[in-house]
Amino acid sequence: MRDLKDYRFADWLRAVPLAQGTRRLRNVMLDRVYGARMAEGENRLLADLAAVKGGFLAVTVAFNLPEAVALLSQAMARMMPGVALLVCDNSSDPAARARISDLCAREGRFYCPLPPVPRISPNVNGSRSHGVALNWVWRHLIRPTAPAAFALLDHDLLPLAPDDLAGHVARQPVYGMVRHGSDFGGWYLWPGYSVFDFDAVKDLALDFGTDTPRTLDTGGQNWRILYRRMVLDRLQMARTRQVWLAADGEEAEPFLLVDSWLHVGGAGHRGGGAAALERVKRIYEAAPDALLPRLLAGTDAALAPQG
Repeated sequence: MRDLKDYRFADWLRAVPLAQGTRRLRNVMLDRVYGARMAEGENRLLADLAAVKGGFLAVTVAFNLPEAVALLSQAMARMMPGVALLVCDNSSDPAARARISDLCAREGRFYCPLPPVPRISPNVNGSRSHGVALNWVWRHLIRPTAPAAFALLDHDLLPLAPDDLAGHVARQPVYGMVRHGSDFGGWYLWPGYSVFDFDAVKDLALDFGTDTPRTLDTGGQNWRILYRRMVLDRLQMARTRQVWLAADGEEAEPFLLVDSWLHVGGAGHRGGGAAALERVKRIYEAAPDALLPRLLAGTDAALAPQG
């Protein structure tokens, strides 16, 4: 919700604050209903996650793309082999869930089949679904595990170089890719690439939902809970840039590079995300150590730091 001072007289006449407040209440109730559900095998998973207590945990929410999860897992094993990865499966396709579960078992990754969305829920979009899932993961898995620090990663991110994720929050509470709302102020970290010092947030009721009235997407509710008390200019944050990539004989397409992580779904790809993923996979697997230098060499004027 916006601050009350940000609503104009015309907004009050049209009952905009009431409508937005009602939607916010609906979303809070959805989170509470969903948050009361248990995942299959949750207690067993928590027992396994106890090994990460006081260490570092990377978390990704999967959605219907086993190939993306496989590429993320395999690239992390290559670039940062000591990092534990927890895959929380929000897939709507049972076949995709089965494949993701199998690959996690095969590659030694923690796996959680997230419970189904409650029947009373509205027809939520992808951003809302991602936020609801992250809220569940925070309350049910991350908080009880109590790692020293944790990262939230998009399932279609690809690390192209070693990265000390925990080191990003050694001297500050949070780190990641900054996004700003277009109106009414506020900023937040994209939950597709964000790192948190656990002690700095363990007592907060983090909310990774959207804050549409402030034009803040998934993770935006944390503006009022966490980020509002911080001075952004005093924090080191991720560098983002647009890069161009093409296989031999193909036209180059834009992608998003966050530090040394390539976001496969981060731009409008012709042919859709699955096609882009397959293209990047072919190029990466042919020469995994050469991809980042190749991308950086081609940025030049296209470099576009954001935040």
